[in-house]
Amino acid sequence: MGTKKALRRIKVKGAVWASLGFMMLMTGAMFFRLGTDVQDIDPDEARVRFIMAAVIFAGGCIVSYFGLERFRGKNCRYVKKNPNLFALAEDLDQNPVYEDKFVVISGKAIAPKKDFSAAAALEDVLAVYEYSYSMNGIKTEHKLKLELINGRVVQIGVYGKKKDVVDQLLLTISHYCPNAAVGYSNEMLRYVNAKRKVWKAEQKAKKKA
Repeated sequence: MGTKKALRRIKVKGAVWASLGFMMLMTGAMFFRLGTDVQDIDPDEARVRFIMAAVIFAGGCIVSYFGLERFRGKNCRYVKKNPNLFALAEDLDQNPVYEDKFVVISGKAIAPKKDFSAAAALEDVLAVYEYSYSMNGIKTEHKLKLELINGRVVQIGVYGKKKDVVDQLLLTISHYCPNAAVGYSNEMLRYVNAKRKVWKAEQKAKKKA
């Protein structure tokens, strides 16, 4: 069941990316038409429109490709880059030791409650911290970020939640993740970067062996 949950989310994300890519392709085509349909358009403006059309169209092709590629399921690039994903998802589904409306945690793994495709090994979590973004004084993003040793970042949405709820979630996650630094700081960044550097060197050595 954990594998099915992970695959379902992988394909949902693929559909979102593919839809975004399609919209970018349509936008690029629109800019292209604006550069050719108008008779008396200034040459410099036409050139700008062509460049914008080319950039947007190329971006749409790339985004669409990565979105559609996720429909390969177990054979997609994301799964190949995370070979233990389904084993972790199964462990989360069958052996949870902690679960709330934000996360699921087993003795081996952690994942957002509604996204088993983001499952990560507890020992791979190097840091957990709160992140928020505001625009014009209005908070538009609020989440917890988990920095993994392989460079991946797991995000857990906590938008609109009270500070004590978020603080308790941070404390809970840090309790189950033995290698995780808590909070965002320069010291945390140095720790994460150092661990990732060692990990990358080990992976490179394994490939040469």
